[in-house]
Amino acid sequence: MTTSFNYVNNVDAAIVALWDRVAATCANPLGITEEMVMESLEKCPPKEFRGGTFRGRYIIPRQFVRYNIEDQPRDKSNDQDHVNDLVNNYSVSGVLLDCPPPIATFDRQDTDLAKLAALAGFNRNEALGRLGQEVYIFDLYDFESRYWEIVARNESNHHSNPQLSQSIPDYIKEVSNAVNEGIVERSEEAITEFVDLIATDKTYKAKKKIRNSCFNNCQVFANFRVYNSSGTGENTLNGFMKKNGLAKQGIENRTEQELLAQGYLTYCAGDGDAINSWMRGIFHATRLGIPVWIFGYSTKRVPDIATFRKQYIIDFGIMKERLIQFASNISGESIGDVDEDAFPVKFAGFLPQYVKPNPQDNGRETEHSLVDMFGNTLRFDQDGDCLTLRDDHQIS
Repeated sequence: MTTSFNYVNNVDAAIVALWDRVAATCANPLGITEEMVMESLEKCPPKEFRGGTFRGRYIIPRQFVRYNIEDQPRDKSNDQDHVNDLVNNYSVSGVLLDCPPPIATFDRQDTDLAKLAALAGFNRNEALGRLGQEVYIFDLYDFESRYWEIVARNESNHHSNPQLSQSIPDYIKEVSNAVNEGIVERSEEAITEFVDLIATDKTYKAKKKIRNSCFNNCQVFANFRVYNSSGTGENTLNGFMKKNGLAKQGIENRTEQELLAQGYLTYCAGDGDAINSWMRGIFHATRLGIPVWIFGYSTKRVPDIATFRKQYIIDFGIMKERLIQFASNISGESIGDVDEDAFPVKFAGFLPQYVKPNPQDNGRETEHSLVDMFGNTLRFDQDGDCLTLRDDHQIS
């Protein structure tokens, strides 16, 4: 009853014979035959999976195939609406031979060499159970490692008949489990590569959301805080400013009188030479006659926050020198010593991002308020000096 059509049959003959004997006694209301398998190979050839070797397409009794719910790619148990759709689809159309069958591999957890582990088709398996269908068509593969098994089972879910797309939580579950089981390295690079492999049906924005959730779930950057540039909640730029009693960024939703009463403006910038922050700062500071304070932070996780902050200070100084040179060029006069009190843009310090618990401070985050280049706590003074003027922050 089994067939591998024009593909090499690499399964032991005794195993195939056992499947055949049991299949002959199984209920088969969908009427699956060897001829259907041969036709399906013509209409839907087996897919090539990276790290996998195709062993054949077979009619196999479902009792030989183990469905482990822990291997379900989705972030929940079987979707009952989708199972109902599958049952209806089988009842109306039978087995669609131009669609890929579920994939399986030999079960590493069973000493019986005839036993298989399903890698996909969990909803389909429940639908077949409801129909009383005891045999089904499977594509059998060997994989070099569990890594490639997981990639394959996610790729195999990108099909129709009917389709149930994997959601972002589905992929987050897959990646997080793979990391926690030691299949994927707990690093930014490894997780990013893995997400790109399995979530090929998702947009760049969706994959970024999957990656960031997995970084957090797997504590890839357990000691580093990243701020969201939008919103007002915890771990947002606006949330930090409000929590620390600092003026809201920019000038929006305030009258000129309110800004003057405020006495200063603020901008958060991910680079020391961020043009938007600098140009807005100069424009509004000149127009209103009040200083603009820049608050620095890294827009992404960095392996060495101290190195990032040092470069930030350097870039801030370079931008300041260029603007002074610009003023000299248009005035036609050489500018000597700069009146730092009158210079409109000043650097306040860095947002806290190194948040490893400090055992010397009852487990409080190491950085919990505005800090200098070295992570030392600062008290913001709107009438104070630019941090880059401090002796230990002047970098040549």
